[in-house]
Amino acid sequence: MSRTILSNGRLNGVGDPQVITVVDGKIDSIDSAVPADLGPADHVEDLNGQIVLPGFVDGHAHADKSLWGEPWVRRESEPITMEQMFEDTVRQWEETTTPVAQRASLFLKKCVGYGSTSIRTFVDVAPEVGLDGIRGLFEVREELADLTDLRIVAFPQLGLLRKPGTAELLEQALREGADAVGGLDPAGVDGDAARQLDTVFGLAEKYQVPVDFHLHESGELGGWLIGQIAARVKALGMQGKVSLCDVFSLAEPTPAQLDHLGTLLADAGIAVAVGVHGLLPVPDVKTLHAMGVRMCLGSDSARSRWSPWGEGDILSRAMFMAYKCYWRRDEDLEFAVAMATTLGRDALEFERCALSVGDPADLVVLPGETIGEVVVTPPQRTLVMKRGKIVARAGEITLPG
Repeated sequence: MSRTILSNGRLNGVGDPQVITVVDGKIDSIDSAVPADLGPADHVEDLNGQIVLPGFVDGHAHADKSLWGEPWVRRESEPITMEQMFEDTVRQWEETTTPVAQRASLFLKKCVGYGSTSIRTFVDVAPEVGLDGIRGLFEVREELADLTDLRIVAFPQLGLLRKPGTAELLEQALREGADAVGGLDPAGVDGDAARQLDTVFGLAEKYQVPVDFHLHESGELGGWLIGQIAARVKALGMQGKVSLCDVFSLAEPTPAQLDHLGTLLADAGIAVAVGVHGLLPVPDVKTLHAMGVRMCLGSDSARSRWSPWGEGDILSRAMFMAYKCYWRRDEDLEFAVAMATTLGRDALEFERCALSVGDPADLVVLPGETIGEVVVTPPQRTLVMKRGKIVARAGEITLPG
């Protein structure tokens, strides 16, 4: 039996250095000394007092949109509207000749190098693109199976009802192996919230898959939609299987509205992926967490024609969130990392890893004195481990894939 032994690592950046022994992809022991019975098959890594964290969770990626590895695209579209996003998205599909699988693989390997050992990516499904993106990401999911847990959400990026044939494509994507089904702005884009919810929840129930809605509707409309979705979740018994991204109605609610929305989300077991948008305040994640709302972080943009931003670094997202919230206390900075790790895994029901014996050995090692320091100044990741295998060093993938 071979073992990988990580010595002199400070778990979560606190206490004295410990020795983590990994066997068969799981944490077998945590001790103060290297095992006395080292054998020739054992591999020892001296971490020299660096911080060990659970692997990061990216709950909102768009890997199929990534232009990573492509020549820089000059972006000139000015209006920040859904219609402009639709136009830029279609233009990218028309102009980009590099296969989706190639671009997405490059981007997702970058994410792994930054420490994301669990990733949920939304993949465009529309008559203009068919299932090319979905099938490309199926290839990537198989290619990167040893590097990260990749979940694929079939996503109607151009709207569902406004693009006839999209519902049928979503269903075909689920038949072929998509892990979840998505919806987009049921009122703001499709103009018929009840019908979009019927379609998406109908597919989820038929294929027994989770649901995510991107919910850009703000204010009272956005709050009303959360109520409609929560009611569906409870009626169908789908608590814990539904999440929301881009929840603009949570950006600037009154205290009474936040209390109402937080109660709806917590009671229905709906998770929220926080994307840290440049235009909007960050939701009051600490209050929502105290109310029982499950949350994770998401990288969202992946350097597409629509936006030059996005490199897949969830620790940087934690930094942006903390900066926009003007968090100064170390306990707040530590909460940002918890959202990127343990809370994120719980929110999306990835296998739990809290650096305990028996947990999967999904780990990130990075230099620094404290968690607060690595949030304020994210360093290069020294190594990334997935199910007990070292899959990246200094940001570069070390396993085939």
